[in-house]
Amino acid sequence: MQVFKEEQEALRESILENSFLKYRTEPDKAIRAYLQHVLNIVNSHPIWRKVFIEKEHLELKILRSSEEEIKKICRDNVETILPFFEEWSAAGLLVDKPARILAETTQAVLSIIHFRNEIEEDDFPEIMDIFIDLLAEYVVRKEG
Repeated sequence: MQVFKEEQEALRESILENSFLKYRTEPDKAIRAYLQHVLNIVNSHPIWRKVFIEKEHLELKILRSSEEEIKKICRDNVETILPFFEEWSAAGLLVDKPARILAETTQAVLSIIHFRNEIEEDDFPEIMDIFIDLLAEYVVRKEG
């Protein structure tokens, strides 16, 4: 768990730079970039791949981690992206939902990774694209 936390912290800046900071005034693009960047890391980074995709490692991670530790990681991830949602909400760029709920929903989309092994391998990227598009389209306030 400690190695995972250290790796997560090391990648956090890269993830933010390539998503929320890059598209600071375009929430739909920022959300898409964030989720796609995290998925890319999970697919290509050896530690994240072991934690999220290779089932035996996921089970080992859960067995060695308290439920509270796992909840804290999720809360920390939401806290990292929440300021962007609050900024967009204040600017009237988001639908009329609490910024925290939208940030938590964005983070929750990534939980589908845990079911990757139960989904046909070729279908998984397309399924994730659909979820990402649905979320990105939903959260942005439509004009008119």
